[in-house]
Amino acid sequence: MKKFSLVLLIISIPCMVTLTAAQGARHYAAMVELRRLEATQAEWIEDNRRLLADIAVARSRSRVDEAMAGAEGYHMVSPKTTLRIRVEPGLEKRDG
Repeated sequence: MKKFSLVLLIISIPCMVTLTAAQGARHYAAMVELRRLEATQAEWIEDNRRLLADIAVARSRSRVDEAMAGAEGYHMVSPKTTLRIRVEPGLEKRDG
């Protein structure tokens, strides 16, 4: 029985070393993927910041007036002549 335990101990040491190496390789691969995803996320965040800045510029009244000055068929509408109808979600089919 002692010999069997000794053989089992000797065989288990390389198995444990192999499993530890495999776990280390999986951890390294996960870290590489994580760094790649973080870099991609940082690029997206920077792109979103640029887009928000562009939207803020495009929403300025002077930019809208410039863009619409040469547009055919468009004219400024006064709030006095504008009717807004708000439809709440779920209330669209109550009229019939």
